[in-house]
Amino acid sequence: MSKKYKIWIDEAWRGPWLWPVVACALTFDKNNLPSKKLLDKINDSKKLSEKKREEIFEELIALSTPGLNKTPGLYFGVWIVDNYLIDQVNIKQANKEAMRRALIELLRKINKEDIDSVLIDWNDKYKFSELEKDPIYVIGWDGKVLEIWAASIIAKVFRDKLISTYSLLYPDLNLENHKWYGTKKHIDYLTWTNKVTWIHRISYKPVKKILEQKEKLLLHICCWPDATIPIVDLKDQYDITCFWYDPNIHPKSEYNKRLKAFKKVCEIEDIPYIEWEYDTETYFTETKWLEVCPEKWERCKKCYDFRLKRTLEEAKKLGIINYTTTLTISPHKDKNKIFETWIKLNKTNKEQFLFLDFKKNDWFKRSIEYTKINNIYRQNYCGCVYSKKN
Repeated sequence: MSKKYKIWIDEAWRGPWLWPVVACALTFDKNNLPSKKLLDKINDSKKLSEKKREEIFEELIALSTPGLNKTPGLYFGVWIVDNYLIDQVNIKQANKEAMRRALIELLRKINKEDIDSVLIDWNDKYKFSELEKDPIYVIGWDGKVLEIWAASIIAKVFRDKLISTYSLLYPDLNLENHKWYGTKKHIDYLTWTNKVTWIHRISYKPVKKILEQKEKLLLHICCWPDATIPIVDLKDQYDITCFWYDPNIHPKSEYNKRLKAFKKVCEIEDIPYIEWEYDTETYFTETKWLEVCPEKWERCKKCYDFRLKRTLEEAKKLGIINYTTTLTISPHKDKNKIFETWIKLNKTNKEQFLFLDFKKNDWFKRSIEYTKINNIYRQNYCGCVYSKKN
């Protein structure tokens, strides 16, 4: 007497950049086949609408359910392997585990001795210790074999029901309308690390690349010697763009010396920069009537205000969320007044100011050493004409 069961195994979600992988092992009882009406409905799951797949799924589940006076006409097992295991062992091995566990679930319902063969529509050549004989691998049969169609329908509907749950957790992913393979929609969505969810396969190169990229930072530079060590220390953590906007520096010859030093260090550290205009009119307008104020007083506060406001405007234009300034490194600057300016600017802006006190960790002392080693010009006054006089 010939053995009763030919088992077919199929999977869903092998290719996407997120989710688990789902496998279904299935066999019909050839002595108790479903009605011709149901058999005629079953087709390649890729050719069926979601609504049609769900309708057939319900009928297949009913067919697999034993009753008082009937035996099942269908046996199946389903298993999922989550994205965490996929990341640990790779998708090929995770897919094997999903198939193996689906097979184990099926073997709880039929006698192992009654298995004629196990067939898989692919060529991975998995071996399962639960079987006496290795599976038979066939290619291209997913469009031809009824059992593969049925297994695929169960796996895909099971997948779609998971998608419905995930959709509640991640409404902005629009999961209902596409399955998140490497499509343009997915690429356009994954713009930054906070877009990567707990269901993403982070070992996949496109997702891994997003996680490894650095956050952008717009760094306002006050005087170049003060910026050397902040750049050296921050560039490992951030993708830095330096912003040079210092119309307070006088005279123009001094401004040019500092600008030249700024560009030299950008070249040494391989950091892009933006050089803004030498807008002396703004400086003198903003500090009018404050000429006699001592260092760190109201004139300096005004000077911080208009330079940092311009930095924020540039960050907005560039779409950079993080921004800060090197002003806090100087012992001649009041960091609290600088932070007060940023707090005022941040009240109505989504951009994030990094409250970094660069006086800490010997940054000022290290900046002096850096300028000596690299022969960088170092000024002997703050920058404005009033500080020069003082």
